[in-house]
Amino acid sequence: MEFEIEGMDELIQQLENIGDNAGKYKKEALTKAGKILQDEVKKYVPVDTGNLKEHIMLSDVENDTIDVYVDQQGKAYYGVMVEEGTSKMRAQPYMFPSFQKAKGKIRAEMIDVLRMRLGLMP
Repeated sequence: MEFEIEGMDELIQQLENIGDNAGKYKKEALTKAGKILQDEVKKYVPVDTGNLKEHIMLSDVENDTIDVYVDQQGKAYYGVMVEEGTSKMRAQPYMFPSFQKAKGKIRAEMIDVLRMRLGLMP
């Protein structure tokens, strides 16, 4: 499942024109945005044992991308089944609704980080 915030490509392009620090600023903004989404997902993930909630992970920034995901290699292998449902279990979406609720906050945090780092904000 992928999500995209409109207008970020233009902002990132402007940052790349700023110089050497753009990559560092971009990484900081993406990391803070990812953390906001991770926290939001943890608020809305269905909790039975708490195992799924414990396995909501945040990737490192790579290729201008950060991922919030369920570590499905171990005990939380069923994360996608909860999100999308199965033939025997109704869907209990938590990833997409969390993104929808947090996207304004994510955008605002990224803008604030970039403004602060670029000296456009006290």
